[in-house]
Amino acid sequence: MFEKISIDGLNTLVSFGNFEVKIVPKIYGGFTLTKSIKDNPFKIIEIREIRLPISEKEVLKEAKELLKRKYESIDFNSYCTT
Repeated sequence: MFEKISIDGLNTLVSFGNFEVKIVPKIYGGFTLTKSIKDNPFKIIEIREIRLPISEKEVLKEAKELLKRKYESIDFNSYCTT
């Protein structure tokens, strides 16, 4: 799996296929990870908060795992169309 990683200021965007995960650092430590449809940030699939001061390497690993997560009861082919 080849993910594209881009950095915009303090925020990091990890994307693969039709999905992307935005990593936003929290003010008092930790991160918010938001998985959404690529190029459509209002189609949010999942939001995860990490309230621990983990390393950048660890948060990237968590973002990649969030990208890989499969949801068996949802047909994303129809969900990804706008």
